[in-house]
Amino acid sequence: MTALTEPEVVAGDLTLRLATFVSGIDAGDLPEPAVERLQQCLLDFVGLTAFAGARSESSDAIRGGVTSLATADGPGTVVGDDRGYPFPYAALLNGAFAHSLDFDDTNIYGSLHPGAPVIPAALAVAERTGATGSQLMEALAAGYETCCRVGAALGQTGYDRGFHITPVAGIFGAIAAGARLLGFSPDRLAAAWGLGGSMASGSMQYLANGAWNKRLHPGLASHDALLCLSFAESGVVAAAQPFEGRFGLLAGYSNAPAPELLVRELGERWVLTETAIKPYPSCRFTHGAVDVALEVRERLGGPPTSAGRLGLRISPRAYQIVGGTEPNKTAPANVVDAQFSVYFQTAVALLDGAVEWASYDRLPDPDVRDLAGRLELVADEAVPTAGAVLTYAPSSGQAVTVSTDRPIGEPGDDLPWTVVEKKFHDLAGAVFAAEHRDRIVAQVRALRALDSAADWIRTLRRPSAAGGPS
Repeated sequence: MTALTEPEVVAGDLTLRLATFVSGIDAGDLPEPAVERLQQCLLDFVGLTAFAGARSESSDAIRGGVTSLATADGPGTVVGDDRGYPFPYAALLNGAFAHSLDFDDTNIYGSLHPGAPVIPAALAVAERTGATGSQLMEALAAGYETCCRVGAALGQTGYDRGFHITPVAGIFGAIAAGARLLGFSPDRLAAAWGLGGSMASGSMQYLANGAWNKRLHPGLASHDALLCLSFAESGVVAAAQPFEGRFGLLAGYSNAPAPELLVRELGERWVLTETAIKPYPSCRFTHGAVDVALEVRERLGGPPTSAGRLGLRISPRAYQIVGGTEPNKTAPANVVDAQFSVYFQTAVALLDGAVEWASYDRLPDPDVRDLAGRLELVADEAVPTAGAVLTYAPSSGQAVTVSTDRPIGEPGDDLPWTVVEKKFHDLAGAVFAAEHRDRIVAQVRALRALDSAADWIRTLRRPSAAGGPS
């Protein structure tokens, strides 16, 4: 596989250059850090999707919407479900469930969640084509690398326009994953991306009322990616230069696009390796605050007293998404609001010494609301994008200040398998028995050696309809 690293980028050449690279990804050439991170992200995805499908408050409604259209069983697997679905609907449900906890992997380079849109499309096409484990690995690499690079090229100003970058960039990663499994040429992949440019979407307006739109976004991107692949495969003429064109993605969805990031250090810097596994089920922009809150609590030996002052500084970008003075931020009334409230997340961390899915049972708790109400929040340009600084000043005695430039789990930190596997077991236990979970872990860690990824994917269904872990 040839690395494309020329420093000068010719306008109009970016789409094909990226397509040429991802179409040629070979599992045997992938660096081991990329292989390991993709395996960890895949295992994380399985646990999240299984738990959310069974326990998230939005899942019955989302599943019901799909089953009203797909009334008969299909060949596609939805993790933790006991029936099959048409492949596009399987991708939709897997993507929606994977994102429903806001606990899925994140990539700050691309400012998005790559796994939730990419993995469902890869699983659907791998199951349909009877792919090997090695081929599935190539698809995941193609999808993650594309998704993260498109997100980086868009930049964070897409949020200023009201776009949710995960599905906007995610559809292109999902297309790349499926195209690698289907053996698309670079030209055909570019055509599929050209069609995807007309489907890239995702509105941040869900923040207004804690809507479930956000949870659907990655699933819709995965579903639509399969449509783009099918249209491209059948010869539908597609728009050229979908990324860099005059009316392309970067012009339409960003105030400050960086098109060169689509191909910068391509093949030398694998940006997918910079993907983090979340330790808390909330927006990544709250995680720095949670980290410093947990450290402050540890130094105090417990929650802060009612007499002290709490001051939290976060970046302006984080403030835009998880801060502010609106009631749905300062006193969230539903899970989505709380996932995007740095007030709630910090208060729970200080009171309980942990932030877990069960923490959302604390939404009406007066102790949480009181502590959140005492938090003095400031947007500070000096704080890194995902960082935080928390100060607790007691009525008497010395103040405690803790800061972090980045939340735990980001690139540069070790991510041992023990951490990833514990999270998986904690979540997947809602659906799968221990022996079944152990088999899933072993097969994910040996993914490249699997003769049939399709057979493995089918083991991700709930083995019985009894309703409990199997």
